[in-house]
Amino acid sequence: MTTRHFLRKIINIDNINDLQPDYEDGTLVLSHDQAVIDECVNKSIPVVGVETENNRLNCSQIIFNPEDVEAKDFEKMYRRCVGIPLDIAYTKRCFIREYGEEDLDDLFSLYSMPSMTDYMEPLFEYDSEREYEKNYIEYIYKLYGFGMWLIFDRFTGKLIGRAGIEIRETCDRDGQAELGFAIASNRWREGLGYEVCSKIIEIAKTEFELNSLIARCDPKNNASIRLLKKLGFSGDGYEEDGDLRFFREI
Repeated sequence: MTTRHFLRKIINIDNINDLQPDYEDGTLVLSHDQAVIDECVNKSIPVVGVETENNRLNCSQIIFNPEDVEAKDFEKMYRRCVGIPLDIAYTKRCFIREYGEEDLDDLFSLYSMPSMTDYMEPLFEYDSEREYEKNYIEYIYKLYGFGMWLIFDRFTGKLIGRAGIEIRETCDRDGQAELGFAIASNRWREGLGYEVCSKIIEIAKTEFELNSLIARCDPKNNASIRLLKKLGFSGDGYEEDGDLRFFREI
């Protein structure tokens, strides 16, 4: 879903001489012309290539028939161009969206809370984590359209967790992803994990057309085991690292 709107205007330019040196924020250029696309990239102007059967283009985002593209999809394309995280979903108490580079300090604050890393890996050192998350935006969100997302209290705006779905080496079927989640330790026992993960499971099926999910957790992490069973997962053995493996068709 995309509830906030940043895209204001779409313009078609197929002649590089018609390209202006700059445009107001919210402008997206569509072009059939490689020279126009290259110049837009050089000048950091948001651009989408429009291909035909006889005209192949080199552009990070390609469409074929603009008339068939919905407004919400143009909004996503614009936000990908300018680095604005996509909104994913609302639940009763939470707002789910992609990670953005400005979220790094809040992410470190989340992971520094008591007991947060008892059963999961900590973050890297600050500069390494910043580079990792930057690459994650570029190569995971853009490639798959999904990944690990941030969870915010929809009333206070405070970061209260992470959750999402990823294609990982543990996935052994087509159309399968791994569910992951972590809720801020000061918000445990409020049912937030179930609320958020239920929504993510729905999204995995309806928006990304996945057909099954797996999940892993430490055998001593009783709270996560209870949550996974409540979400409809069944035990599916152990991973090589000793984690319990859970499975659910969706």
